[in-house]
Amino acid sequence: MTLEFLKLLAFSSLLSINFSGHSCVVANETNRLSAFKENSEESVPSVTEVNGSWRLTAPDWSKITWSNLPPVSTSGSISFPPTIVNKIGYDPSRSWLAGQNLEEIIKLGDIEDAFEIGDLSLKNISTLVPIEKKLTLSAFGLMKWQTVESLVKAIPSLGDLNVTQVKPIQDLFTLVGINDNGSLAQIVQSNPKAANLSLDKLDLSQYFIDSIPMLTSTKIDKFKDWRRSTIGEVPGLNQIPFDKMPQPISDGNGVIGVASLVLGEAEHGDPMVGSGQFISGRVNSNDVTVSVPCNVDAVCSYLELGDLAGSSGALYGKRWVSGSSQKVKGGFGILANVNGGLEPTGRLVYGSAFKVVLTGVNESTGTADFGLFFRLCTHIPFSGKTCTPYFIGPVPWIPVKEKDLVIVGTGQ
Repeated sequence: MTLEFLKLLAFSSLLSINFSGHSCVVANETNRLSAFKENSEESVPSVTEVNGSWRLTAPDWSKITWSNLPPVSTSGSISFPPTIVNKIGYDPSRSWLAGQNLEEIIKLGDIEDAFEIGDLSLKNISTLVPIEKKLTLSAFGLMKWQTVESLVKAIPSLGDLNVTQVKPIQDLFTLVGINDNGSLAQIVQSNPKAANLSLDKLDLSQYFIDSIPMLTSTKIDKFKDWRRSTIGEVPGLNQIPFDKMPQPISDGNGVIGVASLVLGEAEHGDPMVGSGQFISGRVNSNDVTVSVPCNVDAVCSYLELGDLAGSSGALYGKRWVSGSSQKVKGGFGILANVNGGLEPTGRLVYGSAFKVVLTGVNESTGTADFGLFFRLCTHIPFSGKTCTPYFIGPVPWIPVKEKDLVIVGTGQ
C-alpha cells in the first residue's frame, strides 16, 4: 500500500459516505457469538499491508472461494407453509448445523444478483477452475428436477434431435413404457405424459454429462428452478474465486476508516447521539445500508471510527454497533418476516451477498471481531425478488485491532 493510496482513500471517504438513520429494535448484548472468533484472521485468506503507522488486513478475493470460507458457527433452520411454497414454485426450506460449509447451505437464488451466477455454464466454469472431465448427470444437482419439457426449453437444439440421440431421455421413455419416436419437440408437444417426466426417475450417476448434447454450454439460469440448487450442486462453482465471478465482488476499498476505540457492554443508547453518528444499521430493499441508532438506554457496544483525513473526515467519530447488542428490521417482500423480521445491525461492505456484522468487542485487548451473515432470496413469478433478513451466520471474518484500518465500504 502506498502513501498516495492512503491519501486517495482519505479523500474518497470524504466524498462517499451518506448516512441516514431510522428506528430499530434492540436486544441485550450477549456472548453468544464470541466463541466463533478464534483464529478467524488466519482462516480467511487475507493480505496485510503496512505503511508507516497504518496497518490494513484485507480479504484476498483472488483466493477466497465458497469452499474455503469458514463454516457457519450456529445451527438453524427455516421452513415455509404451502401458501409460500406455491407462490415461489418450489420449497426453499432448509436447515443447517454449526460447522457446516456454506456451499451446502446457500442456494443460487440467494446470491443471484450479487454475483450474477445464472450467467455461468459448466463450460464457463471449466475455463476458470479445473473440474472433473468425466462428470455424470448426478453431479449437476439441478438435473434431478428437470423434466423432458424443461430440458427442451432450456436447450432448444434438443428439440431437433430424435429421442434415440439423447440416451437419458430414451431410457426414461423406455422405463415408463413410452414408445414414441421422432423429434423431442414433437413428442413434448403431442404427449403431455412424456413431456412431464422427471429425470429423477433415472439413476443419473449412470450417464455422463455429455449424454445430453449442449448441456455444458447452457447457462444455469435457463434450467427449471435453478435457484433452488445449492452452490455445492454445481460442479466447480465452489472453487471460483470471488473476484472471478460473472459479477466480481466489490473489494470495499473505496471507503476505509480507522478503528479508533472499542467500547463494550457498559455503553448504552444516548438520546444526544443521532442517527448520523452511526454507520451500521439495516439493509433496505434496494440493498443499501440505512444507519440505525441505538435505542435510548439499551446496551450498545460499538467500534468508534477515525478518519484518514483526521477530525475533518466523514468517518471521524462514527459508530459501528455490535450486532450482538442491536437487532434491526430486515428483509423485504413475503420473506421479510422470517426470523421475526430481524437481523443483526451491520453493513454491506462487499456488496449484497452477505452483511458484515461487528459480533463483539474486547476492551482489554482492543479488538473488534466481525462475522458475515447471509440471507435467503428468491423470485416470485409476477411479483419479483424477495429476501429474508440476513440471519444465517455468523461466519468468522477478519478481526481488527484498535489503531488499525478497517474496510467500511460504501454500504451497498
